[in-house]
Amino acid sequence: MHAFIGPILSLIICIVFSCDLVSADPWIAGVTPRLVGRGTTSEIVIDRWRHEAIDVLFYPYNSVRPDEENPEQPGIRCVGTQFDSEKQRLICQVEVATNCRAGEHPFRVLTAVGLSSMGTIYVGPFPVINEEETKANTNDTPETAMLVEPDITVQGTLSNSSKDDIDCFRVSGKAGERLSVEVDMVKMGDDLRWNPVPEGYDSVVTILDPSGKRIAKNDDSSLNRQDPLLSVQLPVDGDYTIVLQRSMFIPEARTYAIHIGRYFRPLAAYPLGGPAGSSLSVELLGDPLGPKTQTISMPQSSGTFPLLGDAPKPLTLRSSPFPNVLEASNDKETKVAELPAAVNGVLTHPDEYDRFRITVKKGEPLQVRVWARALGSPVDPSIRLRPVDPSGELGAVELEADDATRPDRDIFGGQGDFPDTFDPSVIWTPKQDGDYILEVYDPRGAGGPTNVYRVEIAPPENTLHIGLSFEGYKPERPRKTSLSVPRGSRWTVRLSLYPAQGSNITGPLDLSVEGLPPGITMLSSRIPELQSAWPMTLIADTDASLSASIIEFKAKPAEGGEPFKTVNQQNLQRVSYSHYPWRNIRVDRFAAAVSEPAGFEVILDAPNQPLMRGSELTIPVRIVRQPWCDEPLEIQCEFAPPGVGTSPAEIIPSGESISNLILSANDNAKLGSSPLYVMVTTTQARGGRENSSVRGDTDQGSERVRVSSDVINIEVAEPFVSLSSEPQSVRRGNRIKYRWTVKQLRPFEGQASVRMLGLPVGLTAVGSEPTIDKTSKEVEVELEANDDALLGLVGELKCQAQFNIGGEEIL
Repeated sequence: MHAFIGPILSLIICIVFSCDLVSADPWIAGVTPRLVGRGTTSEIVIDRWRHEAIDVLFYPYNSVRPDEENPEQPGIRCVGTQFDSEKQRLICQVEVATNCRAGEHPFRVLTAVGLSSMGTIYVGPFPVINEEETKANTNDTPETAMLVEPDITVQGTLSNSSKDDIDCFRVSGKAGERLSVEVDMVKMGDDLRWNPVPEGYDSVVTILDPSGKRIAKNDDSSLNRQDPLLSVQLPVDGDYTIVLQRSMFIPEARTYAIHIGRYFRPLAAYPLGGPAGSSLSVELLGDPLGPKTQTISMPQSSGTFPLLGDAPKPLTLRSSPFPNVLEASNDKETKVAELPAAVNGVLTHPDEYDRFRITVKKGEPLQVRVWARALGSPVDPSIRLRPVDPSGELGAVELEADDATRPDRDIFGGQGDFPDTFDPSVIWTPKQDGDYILEVYDPRGAGGPTNVYRVEIAPPENTLHIGLSFEGYKPERPRKTSLSVPRGSRWTVRLSLYPAQGSNITGPLDLSVEGLPPGITMLSSRIPELQSAWPMTLIADTDASLSASIIEFKAKPAEGGEPFKTVNQQNLQRVSYSHYPWRNIRVDRFAAAVSEPAGFEVILDAPNQPLMRGSELTIPVRIVRQPWCDEPLEIQCEFAPPGVGTSPAEIIPSGESISNLILSANDNAKLGSSPLYVMVTTTQARGGRENSSVRGDTDQGSERVRVSSDVINIEVAEPFVSLSSEPQSVRRGNRIKYRWTVKQLRPFEGQASVRMLGLPVGLTAVGSEPTIDKTSKEVEVELEANDDALLGLVGELKCQAQFNIGGEEIL
């Protein structure tokens, strides 16, 4: 039997409120229209909205960073907003540059109470017109189809009528011309509910010739995923009908954009990438009128990037610091002169195996990362590595890999279907010097002219991904995913730290942030060693202006450590159903803002004594209220040392000002100093609802107002003493001196009184409490058993020792 004695300290938390300026976080439930055209000034509307807007902050494109030769594409900017309080909607005028990148553009709205959740709009490459169907099911046939000119985008809705709504479009064409059709529907979904039937977003497109005969049909595609994509060469002159409908009838309205034109529509590029900063000749494959060759300037930095063209959906390529090796299609194998390298090939025929001969050194790890499905290729790749013996024969398979896990593809946060996970990525340590054969194949036996792939083989690069704390299967919580710091207050965020595959990052590390709005500063203590999470505090000046900016977290080794690369990553889910969402919005930077004062400040003093392993630390919490802010508040510890448990969040009722935070250190709690902070939040929506009794909730857009304390350090230490006892017995009506053996673990001054805990009915301690000091080896507690004492063995007896250290009582 052992008892570990640790301290219980008294701490005071002071909170100051000024509540007249606080309100609930704005939450974007949906955006209409979902698509705007290039070179236009358009209105977008956010419904179920309750706040004046200060600005709309658009994210830069999350891709390879721009440089002097490759400036970032001009994008979108907000040129005016109007809040309609009666209809509860926000109208934003957005100006779209004529050469704005086509595709999805994430944004957040800045209000006085902080940044909103993330919304998105799409930019189309063509003029945008609206579907002219005033009543459902009135353009369901070729005879009633909407007449359109080529190179146009139609924005419409598959309605929630009682029978399946089918939208038809008629376009004229000549024999030999190209007709390309792309649909955006799943990717434009704004649905954040749990939806048991997301198939309502899944559509199919059919092209009918002038006689009504079907010449092409598509549901899903590797490039456009759940949204259909078609490009055909027209067989005859005449009017062609494009039929858009759901792949499964679900009576729920779904908006879409359908792009119709004669534009060049490649499905793949070969090779799928090249050396950063070089000129690369690529062959664009898959267009019905044949391939084209194009020379492109590769970005100066590494990563994925879009190859923009005439089509709405760009191809995606890789920029890497490795030389390209192209398969020798007529040879049995392709020789790779040296590593690192990026090998590229096409699985043109069914059941094809491409082989590359590489030379490696025993024990030197390599990252072998395949790029295919992640870049829109139809290949579902697998790889094998076999050594070549001196006679030239292939040895046994040393490594075989198919799909990858999300961490192996450096995907952190978010849930759902990531195409990257179809591409294997492994750290391989060769077992011998010499030549190996790398085999690339599709286990389904699929082959075709657009089945391109790329394999990058190089020593693993030290990379640290930084994200924000993620909560799976839930809508976004704006106060956790965008950083709105109230004037004169602080906001502490729990950063998630993810080492990339094969990285060897230890510590100590220093954190920094770039691009903060004026008036915000960052505080973060040095990270002693790499761990999964670390707190970082943002502080807003009392006179900071209400503004927002895109920020980027950085980490670097301290004290001459090994350098590494830092990547920011945030995945936010959309169209949720069943166990995961259908799609995610991914950005590689974050948003921060200054908001109006929150109304409360949290002051947390660090304890003077350590928290002992196997003991509890009770921290009293005092609330100092302003007279006009007497409402329930919630206190919760959001970050504690490893192995230290925290008491659940506790509500401090209106009119009360005292609470307790209890920390409990287990026997294996991490020793040493670790950070801790608490968060104080309102429990009701304020300023965003007429009924203030409604608790704040993100689903309806009313997040709580949150402000953090300082980050303090908690020292976890071994206990002063360990007490153990042997089995002892006592008869009814008798007394016994129950002996405890005292093992000194850490020196202490003065004396500590000892009290028995957990005594059963009929057994009591008598006399004065015994004491121990730093020289004690044994202590006795006198026990008396009366006639009510139960016969038999009694276990789980415990001891409590009360110390007085530096004027503080420690239990």
